Amino acid sequence: MPDAGRFSELGEQGSQAVMEAAAVLERELSAGLADAKTAGDRLTAEHRVDQEEFDRLVHRVSENTHELIDAVSARVLGGTGGETAEHAQRIAANAHDILDLLLNLSSLAPALANRSMRSAFGPQQPARPQDGAHG
Repeated sequence: MPDAGRFSELGEQGSQAVMEAAAVLERELSAGLADAKTAGDRLTAEHRVDQEEFDRLVHRVSENTHELIDAVSARVLGGTGGETAEHAQRIAANAHDILDLLLNLSSLAPALANRSMRSAFGPQQPARPQDGAHG
């Protein structure tokens, strides 16, 4: 059975790493709000999700979250070795895999949303400049 003391130290290091990484992630998320607002405005005005806008958002989330996982992992692994380091590396690898799976599944969202909105609102109408919608 692993030494509980080693894992409590891992938890303390992890908590600090998470706090530092969360501050960086918060700044990155704030920078992505403009892209999210544009996508939301299009959804409201045109009743559709633009695949390219959605893909840009997913790409930003993917990059930022993978960097967060790497930063936390590196910080936690900095003072560890042996079995604890191996365990932390497996957790980080699994976190990367789960993130990739979820983001790949999310790529289906625009098509599903657009199909549902066409069903609810009828065929998509092109935005008119006088409506204030932007392309």
